[in-house]
Amino acid sequence: SRVFVHRVGIDINRFSYRERVTSSRPLRIITTARFVEKKGISYALQAVAKVKNDHPEIAFYYDIIGEGPLSKEIENLVISLEIADCVTLHGGLPHGEVQKLLADADVFILPSVKAKNGDQEGIPVSLMEAMASGMPVLSTLHSGIPELVEDGISGYLVPEKDVNALAEKIVCLAEQPESWRKLGEAGRAKVEQDYNKDHQNIRL
Repeated sequence: SRVFVHRVGIDINRFSYRERVTSSRPLRIITTARFVEKKGISYALQAVAKVKNDHPEIAFYYDIIGEGPLSKEIENLVISLEIADCVTLHGGLPHGEVQKLLADADVFILPSVKAKNGDQEGIPVSLMEAMASGMPVLSTLHSGIPELVEDGISGYLVPEKDVNALAEKIVCLAEQPESWRKLGEAGRAKVEQDYNKDHQNIRL
């Protein structure tokens, strides 16, 4: 009874809510993450490659923002999977440019995993920021992520390292753009309620 969970918060005023709606343009997918094993970027790349091969009717672009010790490995994977035409590795970008890309994206992906050395997430701030902006999110059943993302309510969660499940959910989001608004609204509401820096500071 003396233990209290106090969650990290973000400044939600920095993230303008935008309702995601369907359009004639290709689906815009985005990831912002440090290029380390626990972020699971290689699984996201394998998943989009599977979507490209199995569902050529689905047009999409995948923007990845970040850098880190696995940068070269990720660059090589993009080439070997033959997805360089629909994947852009931006490297590290200034905050303003990151904000512009996030604001223009439709879906945020972060397929986090437990690394071989035991490194794992808490609750990723990048997911909070994406949800605050009104984006549906796709992530994994990993560490504290299910405390933030409610599967089927504010986004989708799949098992770690499950490329097939990731691809299925990407297809689901691409084929059901009418679901984006409801998922985005729920995500924004969740962050406002439990991960708002101002509210959390008052509670502390």
